[in-house]
Amino acid sequence: MSVTMKKVLLVAPSYSFIYQGAKIQPGAMYSPSLGIAAVAGALLAAGHEVRICDLNKKSESELLLELREFAPDYAGISFTTVLAAEAGRLAGVIKKGSPKTLVMAGGVHASSMPEDTLSCADIDYAFIGEADFSAPEVVSGKPLPEVAGLAYREGGKIVVNPRRELICDLDTLPYPAWHLFEVGSYSTTRLLTRANPAGWLETSRGCPYGCVYCNKSVFGRGFRVKSAERVVEEIAYMLRCGFKEIHIADDCFTVDLDRAKRICRGILGRGLKFPWATVTGIRADRVDQELLDLMKAAGCYRIFYGIESGSDEVLKRIGKGETLAQVRAAVTMAKKAGLEVHGFFMLALPGDTEKTMRATIDFAKELDLDMAKAAITIPLPATPYFEELSAAGRIKSRDWSKYNLYFPASTLYDHPTLSWDLVEEYYKKFYREFYFRPGYILKRLVESVRSGRLLHDIGVFLRVKW
Repeated sequence: MSVTMKKVLLVAPSYSFIYQGAKIQPGAMYSPSLGIAAVAGALLAAGHEVRICDLNKKSESELLLELREFAPDYAGISFTTVLAAEAGRLAGVIKKGSPKTLVMAGGVHASSMPEDTLSCADIDYAFIGEADFSAPEVVSGKPLPEVAGLAYREGGKIVVNPRRELICDLDTLPYPAWHLFEVGSYSTTRLLTRANPAGWLETSRGCPYGCVYCNKSVFGRGFRVKSAERVVEEIAYMLRCGFKEIHIADDCFTVDLDRAKRICRGILGRGLKFPWATVTGIRADRVDQELLDLMKAAGCYRIFYGIESGSDEVLKRIGKGETLAQVRAAVTMAKKAGLEVHGFFMLALPGDTEKTMRATIDFAKELDLDMAKAAITIPLPATPYFEELSAAGRIKSRDWSKYNLYFPASTLYDHPTLSWDLVEEYYKKFYREFYFRPGYILKRLVESVRSGRLLHDIGVFLRVKW
């Protein structure tokens, strides 16, 4: 099929409002969108002209100016559930500014709820699952019924095509089109970076584990990887594009220990020197001392563990597949390797009680992490926990804009075993008890002075909603 070049504008919605209720709002991340960059790379490889408008950096006036000047044939918006209403509003802005532009929607919400996505009259297409190749097929003019993983309207009715098979060989993916961003204009808080700008690197897709609060509608439960050689080449490419630090975006970077070690050896072998971190978290049961030592040698300075709870019973109830003993061992090994260790925790998990939330706070303090972050559990749509609560009649709202980790969960659902007043009490206790320990304050003060971040860290401390 011969392809006529089309013009595509990819729009990243602003997500700043998501963090407005966060206790550690100064820790919000601002980096170019990996999903937008990946789809842009695939569209360029298919022979189309692509531009990006990131509304975290630009105003809607600039978006309208871009629409008038560029006159795109297609516009694409990628978004999560909490941004679904905002994406629908932006689709209306696009249609008003450029009525002939066809609007495509992708991301986890479109994948989970294609019919809901297309209930917005200004959205023409919704992609289900990975859109790396289905988006170029639509833009290139492939008949819509033949595009797997696509939802669209026909004769006033919504048609949902069969899902597309997951991409097995991730080495076949084009490189993300980072050059379409003004990379140098992005800056992330020094709480989470040592060098700016920081960029996201995807080395694998999918998660083989079954945590009840996770949505797997895009990448599925199978674990698929880029080869170590491809990962190292992509790192070198990102550094050439202007990134000074790299954050791993994978759900499961260390599931294959041998591959993770080969990546580290490849970085060392190429002499690539840059700071990096596993910001989205790795599993405590998928590390060993050799890997952590290699990560440190290859420039990794900080790891994040998804710890979630201080109760073995709760970990079992949520399908985490880890034990507290494994977490203790993993933290000890990471400290031995000289890495900073951060931990993610969740309160109001399925099966949580006052006793188990108390245990979670005590466990976080026992581990003596460099930083700890807690969130109140939100049952996201298309997850087993959401379906369980929905079946029990405990879901109170389907206003997706409220499905935000920092929005009051009490407006969304009734917890089976806890009152929301108690949850909020322990949420505050988590931060106050962890960060106001004399030993932690002294350790943080010494590190702030050593790194030259004292004034910055004081400013962050004063902005946190203790």
